[in-house]
Amino acid sequence: MATVVGLSVSAAALAGCGQQSSAAPKPLAVVNGKDLTTAQLNTMVRMTELFNGSTLPNTKQEKISEVKYLVQEKSVEDWTLAHHLTTKAKAEASAKTVLDKSIEPEVGGVSGLDKMLKSKGVTMSQLNDYLTQQMILQQAYNQATKNVKPITTAAAESFYKANPQYFTGSPQVELEEITVKSQSEAQTLEKQVESGASFAALAKKDTTNTTLKSKGGEVGWTPESLQSLSPAVYKEVQSLKPGQFGITKGSHGYDLIGLQATKPAQVSPFSQVESEIKANLLQTAQGNAYQAFASKIEKQARVKIFYK
Repeated sequence: MATVVGLSVSAAALAGCGQQSSAAPKPLAVVNGKDLTTAQLNTMVRMTELFNGSTLPNTKQEKISEVKYLVQEKSVEDWTLAHHLTTKAKAEASAKTVLDKSIEPEVGGVSGLDKMLKSKGVTMSQLNDYLTQQMILQQAYNQATKNVKPITTAAAESFYKANPQYFTGSPQVELEEITVKSQSEAQTLEKQVESGASFAALAKKDTTNTTLKSKGGEVGWTPESLQSLSPAVYKEVQSLKPGQFGITKGSHGYDLIGLQATKPAQVSPFSQVESEIKANLLQTAQGNAYQAFASKIEKQARVKIFYK
């Protein structure tokens, strides 16, 4: 489940920040007379890691940004309740529905959820509070974005034309491969295929790659990129022309690579990416509208930030 508004929170534990042995810890900030504490920030960190499935950065500057974000979030939450866009009770009910209908089924039911929470040191009470807050913020988001208009085809096409790099794929290469144990074996095979021997026949006879053996070493078309090819194969392919062969050292021995053909990078037609462009541009427009709204609300709140 994604949060209503993207969070930028650190994985660092801030426990004890400004704490004295005989005094209560100083709050990170105060919003409308209410303290924002280290415990609240830590809970937000754990929740974000929980739902994003990743460990978040830990720097001083990041923590400063986190506190500023929490201040804004609390300001918006207070404003939303004060302006009766929802109530705490309604938000709690919505949070329970999300928990029961969306989260639990995705993580293996109650036992799966319990295991997930324990892995991050999060309690069920903290999860319920977090989800309730998200339901409140969702109402603010709806209010802020209600007048954002759908993206027109003309606007989407303009973006498409101005940003061709987003819609251009990698060049394609058609490869064949024979894997053997030693470099000398690979060199012998290379000489044979360069002299006219059938690559497919040699692959079926000599390759140790069981996946490609029945295919006669045929890899097929694949993007010419480091995401699709190993660094060694990528480098070798760069030096070859169609019909040429090269040898690389792989994880299972030596690979005789044959470059059969190439295709230049293809640009996806506008009709194929139009809906994706519109969705992304709308999301950006809504995000900008919400941020402007939230910044305005924060300026109206009584805020004091101590963590700097």
